[in-house]
Amino acid sequence: MHKKDIIEYILSVLRSNTILLENELKSIIKEKNSITKSSAGDKHETSRALMQSEFDKINNNYQSQLNQLKVIESLDISDKSRIGLGSLVETDRSILFIGIGLGIHQIDNRKVLIVSKASPIGKQIDGKEEGDYILLNNNKEKIIRIS
Repeated sequence: MHKKDIIEYILSVLRSNTILLENELKSIIKEKNSITKSSAGDKHETSRALMQSEFDKINNNYQSQLNQLKVIESLDISDKSRIGLGSLVETDRSILFIGIGLGIHQIDNRKVLIVSKASPIGKQIDGKEEGDYILLNNNKEKIIRIS
């Protein structure tokens, strides 16, 4: 398993998400602008307020995706001797990537746990070296390789 493949996978997921969210935002703006004031002014204002609330929620998610994209694009992908941001960690049972929190994904027919450095797992393994042990899902696992 190569770090570059995992990073490309993460970037494609984030880019897809941003495109979907961008389209949702455009749709809400278009719909919000097309609502005409009727004789029921309160109904009009309530509809616009609900749309604004939905817009704000999606926009926050969109901004979060953009921030995560920046984090992944700016990762130092050089091999490391200690686990840190941008590390690909192989244990005797698992594969982990320290970047952003995306959970478990199937990449090249292998399960990869993609976690942020600030997550409980990320905090636990930060700074560990090859040969160290970690506790993952109540299982003791030996770190075989860090890249």
